[in-house]
Amino acid sequence: MEALGVDNCRVEVSGSDEVPLLDGSAQEWVEAIRSAGLCVAEDISGEKLEKMAPKIDEPVYLRKDDCFVSAFPSSQIHITYGIDFPKAPAIGCQWFTTFLDANIYSSKIAPARTFCIFEEVEKMRSAGLIKGGSLESAMVCSMTRGWLNPPLRFEDEPCRHKVLDLIGDFSLLAQNGNQGFPIAHVVAYKAGHALHTNFLRQLSGRITADQEKLA
Repeated sequence: MEALGVDNCRVEVSGSDEVPLLDGSAQEWVEAIRSAGLCVAEDISGEKLEKMAPKIDEPVYLRKDDCFVSAFPSSQIHITYGIDFPKAPAIGCQWFTTFLDANIYSSKIAPARTFCIFEEVEKMRSAGLIKGGSLESAMVCSMTRGWLNPPLRFEDEPCRHKVLDLIGDFSLLAQNGNQGFPIAHVVAYKAGHALHTNFLRQLSGRITADQEKLA
């Protein structure tokens, strides 16, 4: 919803405590939202509302060990993300960089599926995580045998899914119909949901509303 510009909706979840995992990507959600169609929000007078977006005016940076998230002033949304899994050579070190709009998200990011390391699966299940996970809902990579359920949709699909995660986490900045993802160049390396959200806490006190309408 964040990437496609949906800022006014009601989400109902029934039969479970979480939304369906589907194939581990956002592709089916994109297709469903586009099938339903979008309309421009209007005020009580019927006037169309301009979309607001947070804007980065100065660099912001958060680091933990060798992992970091940063944001720099930019005239448009730009994301650069890096991951490194030395224990899983099939993944290894990957970088992905892109500008962001609904079409780019739909074709280059939304299809990227979540992934896990096979040798860590039982540990995660014992902790009560990924109970609904399967070979149909995630890419599984073994440290010694490589990908167990190929083919990949992109050579750098794991890194692209991290960008998907980042965009979803940044939607937490959205308030009152405003866009969550800031107009900035966001650069992250070996980050995850925890570092993303800690960065947002730091960022939320520094952003200013941008009056420009998104392209």
